[in-house]
Amino acid sequence: MRLLLAVLAAAVPIPHNALLAIDRHMTGRNYLPTRVVGFTYTGWSHKNGVLRVDFRNKSGLSFEWRVLPMTGSCDGGKQQSFQVGGNKVWWAQNVTEQYAWRCVFDQSGKPLRLETASSAPTNKLAPVGLGVVAAHAKRY
Repeated sequence: MRLLLAVLAAAVPIPHNALLAIDRHMTGRNYLPTRVVGFTYTGWSHKNGVLRVDFRNKSGLSFEWRVLPMTGSCDGGKQQSFQVGGNKVWWAQNVTEQYAWRCVFDQSGKPLRLETASSAPTNKLAPVGLGVVAAHAKRY
């Protein structure tokens, strides 16, 4: 039984209380990452319609999970694309951060952009690593 509980705890990278609070704020749009190996949850916020969830690892690298309304084409601005876990994921980098994303619809049919972003350079946090987080997100 302990092993099963340990596996379940590892499968949900966000504490239960935080999940409930996010669910209250993001009804029908509560998409969250399921694979964040080596990173731990540090907090969340919801401002101007954008959900942000922060994760950090022991060496100080961090990334931010974002759920935001989609505007324009889903692949707009892409520099690379990946097929990960059966999902098409796009990646791009600007001066301040790299980010990977995919697009989904909320329960009312509105398009959302699920985005993983980090200011870490690509030699510290690989683009496909961000892509894995975006690809394996699900609605809780």
